[in-house]
Amino acid sequence: MNNLFKMETEILELQKTITSLRFNSFKDNWIKNGLGHVCIKIQDGNYGASYPKAEEFVEKGIPFLTSKAIGGDGVLIKEKIDFIPLSKHQSLKKAHLKLNDVLFTNRGANVGTVGFVTAEISHGNIGPQLTLLRADLNQISPLFLRFLMISPSFQKQLKAQDSGSAMNFFGIGTTSKFKIFTPSLPEQQKIASFLSAVDKKIQQLTRKKELLESYKKGVMQQLFSQEIRFKDEVGNNFPEWEEKKLGELATFSKGKGISKDDILEDGLNPCIRYGQLYTTYKETIEHTISKTNVPKKKLVLSEAGDVIIPASGETQIDIATASCVLKEGIALGGDLNIIRGSFNGVFLAYYLNAHLKTDIARLSQGSSVIHLYATQLKNLKLEIPAIEEQQKIAEFLSAIDKKIEAVSQQIEKTHSFKKGLLQQMFI
Repeated sequence: MNNLFKMETEILELQKTITSLRFNSFKDNWIKNGLGHVCIKIQDGNYGASYPKAEEFVEKGIPFLTSKAIGGDGVLIKEKIDFIPLSKHQSLKKAHLKLNDVLFTNRGANVGTVGFVTAEISHGNIGPQLTLLRADLNQISPLFLRFLMISPSFQKQLKAQDSGSAMNFFGIGTTSKFKIFTPSLPEQQKIASFLSAVDKKIQQLTRKKELLESYKKGVMQQLFSQEIRFKDEVGNNFPEWEEKKLGELATFSKGKGISKDDILEDGLNPCIRYGQLYTTYKETIEHTISKTNVPKKKLVLSEAGDVIIPASGETQIDIATASCVLKEGIALGGDLNIIRGSFNGVFLAYYLNAHLKTDIARLSQGSSVIHLYATQLKNLKLEIPAIEEQQKIAEFLSAIDKKIEAVSQQIEKTHSFKKGLLQQMFI
């Protein structure tokens, strides 16, 4: 938390030095150049007969990067890095990476994605889907070059030349001719330092979110296996959990068909269609997902604390990981099982997703379309604590989720802030 606060303070201080989209101390005009003019090397990777064969890749060795290793935001995806032996690396001489090289995806669905060579991969090599750009340090800062190439102005220029064809390719010649504007080196370094601080904040927030999610996963496992227990208000143990069938605790019903044509942006009645649970999934739905103008008398509406599970889906995992609890008055589509009964709905949604995923998946049936019926769910065995302990578990896990959501919003805001800077700071 202290590091995040310090980073926030540094960014706010840097913002104060910016006026009219430039730092106060810099007044010189930016100079127009070709990308090739500010780089001492622009080189794509090895292809054809020299490209490593399948049997030449190894588990450990020299990093060999293709476009799959550069995420959409330019972040290195470590698990998608391939490796080749040193001997193979030495034979592929034209595209050896160096620290602070910029990597540019020159073809494919993610054409234009820009990565940066850190110490971790600075001894590596690349395939033909990537182009390395090595900055002339007398003219351009490598970090500034990276931020310039992800800026909307540069990406707009790239998209104007992208035919959209799967065969479209930005070769060395084309890449070197991209037009750029550069300020003095000191201003470049100031801009790069500022944007790097924003990136660092995003990385710290992302790490914080990952740690919270890992903590939540671990504590859920301990709670639902009863390794850790809550006590009542006076410090006494709650009663032992009882084994029950879900059918002993609940009644089951289904929603009523809501077609895609019934979904309207300005609809009056909040509603959920089953497929949305896979794309907008949380154990607790505190906001509505869609809206419809179908009259309420023709709809099946939720009661507060109802738990829903899809009645059909593409895979068993879809069905087994989409249980959630609802507030009152949400219209439910026909492919949803509605579970209503004497339990805390938030507790049950967490319990089903964390502890009974495999059991629920086994109950579902089908091949191309997977179905899950109330008759199967009724026989689902679970261990259930007293309602008071259910409440405590639900509140505890919901509090963690609120922290995760708060960090997610911080990440989103910081990304938006960075996007605005890239839009405004580069010509």
